[in-house]
Amino acid sequence: MDKFQVKYSTGQTSRLYDAEASFYPHKITLNYLDENGILCTVDWEKEKINSTRYGASFNNSLTYGDFPFQTINADETFFKALKTAFPQLAATDSTAVLIKKKTWQTIFLSLILVAIFTASCYFYFIPALADNLAQTIPYEYEEMLGEQVYDRNMAAFNFDINEEKTKLVNEYFKNLHIADGKTVHITVVDYDEANAFAMPGGYIVLFSGLLDQMRHHEELAGVLAHEYAHVHYRHSLRSMARSLANYAVISLIIGDVSGLAGIIVENADNVRSLQYSRQLEVEADNYAFDALDSQGISPQGIIWLFESLSAAHEKNDVQISVPEFLSTHPDTQKRIENIETQLKENPKKYPNNERLQRSWKVIKAEGK
Repeated sequence: MDKFQVKYSTGQTSRLYDAEASFYPHKITLNYLDENGILCTVDWEKEKINSTRYGASFNNSLTYGDFPFQTINADETFFKALKTAFPQLAATDSTAVLIKKKTWQTIFLSLILVAIFTASCYFYFIPALADNLAQTIPYEYEEMLGEQVYDRNMAAFNFDINEEKTKLVNEYFKNLHIADGKTVHITVVDYDEANAFAMPGGYIVLFSGLLDQMRHHEELAGVLAHEYAHVHYRHSLRSMARSLANYAVISLIIGDVSGLAGIIVENADNVRSLQYSRQLEVEADNYAFDALDSQGISPQGIIWLFESLSAAHEKNDVQISVPEFLSTHPDTQKRIENIETQLKENPKKYPNNERLQRSWKVIKAEGK
């Protein structure tokens, strides 16, 4: 009868004994010397061998009885002999391996589904929910938030407000007659960068560097109409809510709940570089077109501004970071084509607005 060298554990301690294992028709007999050098014999009855635990797939271990399990650790030779002596255990082992394989497949598939669900929540459901909730906030609360965000930005970037141009541009905007009842606060700051951005509650900041690049008053009308579209549709508040919701979810996942306050502050400070989605930018372009067209002001100024700023940016002729309204989301050329298409579909001759022209000349002359 063949004997096999194995490692044996009684299950009572973690100690492993060197043992000899022999196969009999209905049992496995183990002989080993205990810590006192006394020869001990243990019989494993075939019916009590935990067959689902053995085989190379299970670290070459075999257990016996109830918890705490007795254990044998052995090489492949032992397990080949085991399958020969007890073939019914071999069949059970194959089933166990198959079950284990399918279990891991199920776990892997479940992880993929969880990842897809989490990504869907992060990129779609949570932002959409935040967007809808933001639109239910009363406008007076948005105005209070906007005032705080405005004050933080003015202080954070140490902007120098051009009081005279601020007054003139606000008067120009009123003469556009495109506001729908929302209060608008336009501030012109002396800054070489060609940019403009809107904040919650009707706050709009216009950089003098952008005014310097304009050649026609219709360009100023286009910028103000576009920025007012963000105010009208509450794009700033909605975009901040979407961004905040995603950051908040990440903070909750990693357990940094205390960081939520910092996230709110960070979003307030970053409103200057807030990027709107492709859909929101096109929505603002279309609103600006319709608003100007309804007041007899040519939307061609939007195209003129896009073209002049794009050319200046490519040539690096001005200190310009691509403005929010001229961002590559969507592509500037496609936005130009969008306005051109609408002009072709609605051909008309726009009258010269002498009042706006006079205001424009005063604005351009101020500070020279």
